[in-house]
Amino acid sequence: MEMDEVKREIRADGSLVKEATLKQVKPCLAAEGKIRVLMELDSELGDIIPVMVKMYPPGVVNYVKKKNILTLTIHDRIISLYPSGKISMNKTHDVEEAFEIVGELIDQINRAHDSGADGKDSVDLSRIGPMDIHSCLPGSNCGDCGEATCMAFAMKLLNGEQKLDSCLPLKEPWMQEKVRCLEDLLGEHLMETLGWSGY
Repeated sequence: MEMDEVKREIRADGSLVKEATLKQVKPCLAAEGKIRVLMELDSELGDIIPVMVKMYPPGVVNYVKKKNILTLTIHDRIISLYPSGKISMNKTHDVEEAFEIVGELIDQINRAHDSGADGKDSVDLSRIGPMDIHSCLPGSNCGDCGEATCMAFAMKLLNGEQKLDSCLPLKEPWMQEKVRCLEDLLGEHLMETLGWSGY
């Protein structure tokens, strides 16, 4: 499965990243008939990775702070972003799909770059679990969000399958203490990522 490097301009107007180069294609060990790819962007990501951590639900993020490596479980695959600008991706159908998904990542990277955030206030995602979220929810198990219980809602929220705005009781004026609990736990950026638009 040897092939020449393929370089493409993805976002001509990108503020940080404009191009991606396909460096390597190998058979995927995790899924028969699919490939794993190694790509390299035209910019380093060291300063952007900590900012991107807050742009995804905690349940799909694995961030190794010491090495500044972000691994996302999205699009039914594992994608790792490295400070050097390299991106690895498994369970990919073909090269075209790889470039399509990297295009979405480049949009997020450029959005993180444009935000001006520095990532210093990164939330330690390893300390956030369903019980932490649940303790900040109303606890009424009302079902208004479409889930049977607040715990089910908390679990789906962490995996990006639910949005905070779906919890209608949180928008009631007497729930401000619960909202503050979530803000203290998640921080402003992660609240937005998880779909909170406020009152």
